[in-house]
Amino acid sequence: MFAGNGKSGRNKWKIRTVVFDLGGVLFTEGKSVALEVLSRDFGYDRKVVSDLLTCKLSRDLRKGLLSEATFWSWAADQLPEGYDAQVIRDKWYQGYVLDPDIFVLLKRLEGHYRLVAFSENIRERVDYLDERYGFRELFDDEIYSYDHHFGKRDPEFLEVLLAILGERPDEMLYIDNCTTPLGMAERLGMRAVHYTTGQKKSIDEVIRRLGIPSETGHLPEYKLTGLAE
Repeated sequence: MFAGNGKSGRNKWKIRTVVFDLGGVLFTEGKSVALEVLSRDFGYDRKVVSDLLTCKLSRDLRKGLLSEATFWSWAADQLPEGYDAQVIRDKWYQGYVLDPDIFVLLKRLEGHYRLVAFSENIRERVDYLDERYGFRELFDDEIYSYDHHFGKRDPEFLEVLLAILGERPDEMLYIDNCTTPLGMAERLGMRAVHYTTGQKKSIDEVIRRLGIPSETGHLPEYKLTGLAE
Protein backbone atom coordinates (compact mmCIF):
# COMPACT_ATOMS: atom_id res chain seq x y z
CA MET A 1 0.00 0.00 0.00
CA PHE A 2 2.82 2.39 0.84
CA ALA A 3 4.06 4.44 -2.12
CA GLY A 4 7.26 5.27 -0.32
CA ASN A 5 8.11 8.96 -0.36
CA GLY A 6 5.54 11.04 1.52
CA LYS A 7 6.97 14.06 -0.31
CA SER A 8 4.12 15.15 -2.56
CA GLY A 9 3.01 18.72 -1.95
CA ARG A 10 4.51 20.71 0.92
CA ASN A 11 5.33 18.10 3.56
CA LYS A 12 6.52 20.58 6.20
CA TRP A 13 7.70 17.90 8.59
CA LYS A 14 9.30 15.64 5.92
CA ILE A 15 7.19 12.77 7.21
CA ARG A 16 7.31 9.29 5.66
CA THR A 17 5.50 7.30 8.37
CA VAL A 18 2.35 8.10 10.38
CA VAL A 19 1.79 6.08 13.56
CA PHE A 20 -1.71 5.78 15.01
CA ASP A 21 -2.82 4.69 18.45
CA LEU A 22 -6.07 2.70 18.40
CA GLY A 23 -8.12 3.28 21.57
CA GLY A 24 -8.80 7.00 21.87
CA VAL A 25 -7.71 7.73 18.29
CA LEU A 26 -8.98 5.35 15.61
CA PHE A 27 -11.59 4.20 18.13
CA THR A 28 -13.32 5.91 21.03
CA GLU A 29 -11.71 5.27 24.42
CA GLY A 30 -13.64 2.11 25.28
CA LYS A 31 -13.17 2.11 29.04
CA SER A 32 -14.93 5.45 29.50
CA VAL A 33 -17.82 4.32 27.30
CA ALA A 34 -18.08 1.00 29.14
CA LEU A 35 -18.11 2.67 32.56
CA GLU A 36 -21.02 4.87 31.50
CA VAL A 37 -23.03 1.95 30.09
CA LEU A 38 -22.34 -0.39 33.00
CA SER A 39 -23.25 2.30 35.53
CA ARG A 40 -26.39 3.45 33.73
CA ASP A 41 -27.79 0.15 32.49
CA PHE A 42 -26.54 -2.36 35.06
CA GLY A 43 -26.03 -0.30 38.20
CA TYR A 44 -22.37 -1.28 38.51
CA ASP A 45 -20.16 0.95 40.62
CA ARG A 46 -17.82 2.91 38.34
CA LYS A 47 -14.86 2.64 40.72
CA VAL A 48 -15.18 -1.13 41.05
CA VAL A 49 -15.14 -1.59 37.28
CA SER A 50 -12.48 1.06 36.66
CA ASP A 51 -10.18 -0.50 39.25
CA LEU A 52 -10.61 -3.88 37.54
CA LEU A 53 -9.84 -2.54 34.07
CA THR A 54 -6.74 -0.64 35.22
CA CYS A 55 -5.27 -3.08 37.75
CA LYS A 56 -1.86 -4.72 37.36
CA LEU A 57 -3.30 -7.95 35.96
CA SER A 58 -5.24 -5.95 33.37
CA ARG A 59 -1.99 -4.28 32.33
CA ASP A 60 -0.32 -7.69 32.22
CA LEU A 61 -3.15 -8.89 29.97
CA ARG A 62 -2.42 -6.08 27.52
CA LYS A 63 1.28 -6.93 27.69
CA GLY A 64 0.53 -10.52 26.72
CA LEU A 65 1.78 -11.85 30.07
CA LEU A 66 -1.40 -13.82 30.79
CA SER A 67 -4.30 -15.12 28.74
CA GLU A 68 -7.67 -13.46 28.42
CA ALA A 69 -9.34 -16.56 29.90
CA THR A 70 -7.08 -16.40 32.95
CA PHE A 71 -7.78 -12.72 33.51
CA TRP A 72 -11.56 -12.94 33.29
CA SER A 73 -11.68 -16.08 35.44
CA TRP A 74 -9.71 -14.19 38.09
CA ALA A 75 -11.93 -11.11 37.62
CA ALA A 76 -15.10 -13.14 38.21
CA ASP A 77 -13.74 -14.15 41.63
CA GLN A 78 -12.85 -10.56 42.56
CA LEU A 79 -16.09 -8.84 41.62
CA PRO A 80 -18.90 -8.18 44.11
CA GLU A 81 -21.97 -10.38 44.08
CA GLY A 82 -24.27 -9.53 41.18
CA TYR A 83 -21.48 -8.36 38.85
CA ASP A 84 -20.97 -10.40 35.66
CA ALA A 85 -17.40 -10.47 34.34
CA GLN A 86 -18.58 -11.49 30.86
CA VAL A 87 -20.91 -8.48 30.68
CA ILE A 88 -18.07 -6.17 31.69
CA ARG A 89 -15.79 -7.72 29.07
CA ASP A 90 -18.40 -7.39 26.33
CA LYS A 91 -19.30 -3.77 27.14
CA TRP A 92 -15.61 -2.87 27.35
CA TYR A 93 -14.92 -4.23 23.88
CA GLN A 94 -18.12 -2.78 22.43
CA GLY A 95 -17.14 0.64 23.80
CA TYR A 96 -14.49 0.97 21.09
CA VAL A 97 -16.37 2.63 18.23
CA LEU A 98 -14.68 3.72 15.01
CA ASP A 99 -13.89 7.44 14.82
CA PRO A 100 -15.08 8.50 11.34
CA ASP A 101 -12.75 11.52 11.21
CA ILE A 102 -9.64 9.40 11.80
CA PHE A 103 -10.90 6.73 9.41
CA VAL A 104 -11.25 9.33 6.66
CA LEU A 105 -7.79 10.70 7.45
CA LEU A 106 -6.31 7.20 7.14
CA LYS A 107 -8.00 6.68 3.79
CA ARG A 108 -6.61 9.97 2.54
CA LEU A 109 -3.09 9.04 3.63
CA GLU A 110 -3.27 5.46 2.37
CA GLY A 111 -0.67 4.73 -0.29
CA HIS A 112 1.15 8.03 0.28
CA TYR A 113 2.58 7.37 3.74
CA ARG A 114 3.57 4.29 5.67
CA LEU A 115 0.69 3.80 8.10
CA VAL A 116 1.31 2.02 11.39
CA ALA A 117 -1.01 0.81 14.16
CA PHE A 118 0.82 1.08 17.50
CA SER A 119 -1.27 0.04 20.45
CA GLU A 120 -1.34 -1.25 24.01
CA ASN A 121 -4.08 -3.74 23.45
CA ILE A 122 -5.51 -7.25 23.91
CA ARG A 123 -5.22 -9.81 21.12
CA GLU A 124 -8.87 -10.84 21.36
CA ARG A 125 -10.03 -7.21 21.35
CA VAL A 126 -8.02 -6.46 18.21
CA ASP A 127 -9.60 -9.52 16.57
CA TYR A 128 -13.06 -8.38 17.69
CA LEU A 129 -12.56 -4.86 16.31
CA ASP A 130 -11.17 -6.14 13.04
CA GLU A 131 -14.12 -8.49 12.62
CA ARG A 132 -16.49 -5.60 13.30
CA TYR A 133 -14.75 -2.86 11.29
CA GLY A 134 -12.10 -4.49 9.09
CA PHE A 135 -9.62 -1.86 10.29
CA ARG A 136 -6.40 -3.85 9.93
CA GLU A 137 -6.35 -3.51 6.15
CA LEU A 138 -5.82 0.24 6.63
CA PHE A 139 -2.29 -0.28 7.97
CA ASP A 140 1.03 -1.26 6.45
CA ASP A 141 2.40 -2.38 9.84
CA GLU A 142 0.91 -3.28 13.22
CA ILE A 143 2.81 -3.29 16.50
CA TYR A 144 0.96 -4.47 19.61
CA SER A 145 1.89 -4.61 23.29
CA TYR A 146 0.85 -8.26 23.62
CA ASP A 147 3.46 -9.32 21.07
CA HIS A 148 6.34 -7.47 22.72
CA HIS A 149 5.37 -7.49 26.43
CA PHE A 150 5.62 -3.73 26.93
CA GLY A 151 2.96 -1.13 27.69
CA LYS A 152 2.53 2.30 26.15
CA ARG A 153 4.23 4.00 29.09
CA ASP A 154 7.31 1.78 28.79
CA PRO A 155 10.09 3.55 26.84
CA GLU A 156 11.12 0.14 25.49
CA PHE A 157 7.86 -0.09 23.52
CA LEU A 158 8.81 2.97 21.46
CA GLU A 159 12.26 1.50 20.96
CA VAL A 160 10.58 -1.63 19.56
CA LEU A 161 8.58 0.59 17.19
CA LEU A 162 11.72 2.29 15.88
CA ALA A 163 13.65 -0.97 15.57
CA ILE A 164 10.89 -2.73 13.62
CA LEU A 165 10.18 0.15 11.26
CA GLY A 166 13.81 1.12 10.70
CA GLU A 167 12.80 4.72 10.05
CA ARG A 168 14.40 7.94 11.21
CA PRO A 169 12.46 9.30 14.20
CA ASP A 170 12.23 12.78 12.64
CA GLU A 171 10.45 11.29 9.63
CA MET A 172 7.71 9.77 11.80
CA LEU A 173 4.50 11.38 13.05
CA TYR A 174 2.83 9.78 16.08
CA ILE A 175 -0.85 10.44 16.94
CA ASP A 176 -2.11 9.41 20.39
CA ASN A 177 -4.67 10.46 22.99
CA CYS A 178 -2.21 9.91 25.86
CA THR A 179 0.37 12.59 26.56
CA THR A 180 2.94 10.36 28.32
CA PRO A 181 3.99 8.29 25.28
CA LEU A 182 3.79 11.38 23.08
CA GLY A 183 6.31 13.11 25.34
CA MET A 184 8.62 10.10 25.20
CA ALA A 185 8.28 9.98 21.41
CA GLU A 186 9.22 13.65 21.10
CA ARG A 187 12.31 13.07 23.22
CA LEU A 188 13.32 10.37 20.74
CA GLY A 189 12.94 12.89 17.91
CA MET A 190 9.52 11.91 16.59
CA ARG A 191 6.82 14.43 15.70
CA ALA A 192 3.76 14.11 17.92
CA VAL A 193 0.11 15.21 17.80
CA HIS A 194 -2.28 14.85 20.73
CA TYR A 195 -5.79 13.81 19.69
CA THR A 196 -9.06 13.28 21.50
CA THR A 197 -12.24 12.03 19.84
CA GLY A 198 -14.02 14.77 17.92
CA GLN A 199 -11.09 17.19 18.12
CA LYS A 200 -10.97 18.14 14.47
CA LYS A 201 -8.39 20.86 14.99
CA SER A 202 -5.83 18.12 15.73
CA ILE A 203 -6.64 16.50 12.40
CA ASP A 204 -6.36 19.90 10.72
CA GLU A 205 -2.92 20.25 12.33
CA VAL A 206 -1.84 16.90 10.87
CA ILE A 207 -3.11 17.91 7.44
CA ARG A 208 -1.41 21.31 7.66
CA ARG A 209 1.89 19.91 8.86
CA LEU A 210 1.92 17.25 6.16
CA GLY A 211 1.22 19.95 3.61
CA ILE A 212 -2.05 18.40 2.44
CA PRO A 213 -4.35 21.01 0.85
CA SER A 214 -7.67 21.04 2.63
CA GLU A 215 -9.86 20.75 -0.46
CA THR A 216 -7.79 19.76 -3.46
CA GLY A 217 -4.25 18.62 -4.01
CA HIS A 218 -2.02 15.58 -4.05
CA LEU A 219 -4.23 13.49 -1.74
CA PRO A 220 -7.85 12.68 -2.59
CA GLU A 221 -10.84 13.73 -0.58
CA TYR A 222 -12.55 10.69 0.94
CA LYS A 223 -16.10 10.26 2.15
CA LEU A 224 -17.08 7.65 4.72
CA THR A 225 -19.14 5.06 2.85
CA GLY A 226 -19.59 1.31 2.96
CA LEU A 227 -18.20 0.87 6.46
CA ALA A 228 -19.19 -2.32 8.27
CA GLU A 229 -21.88 -1.75 10.87
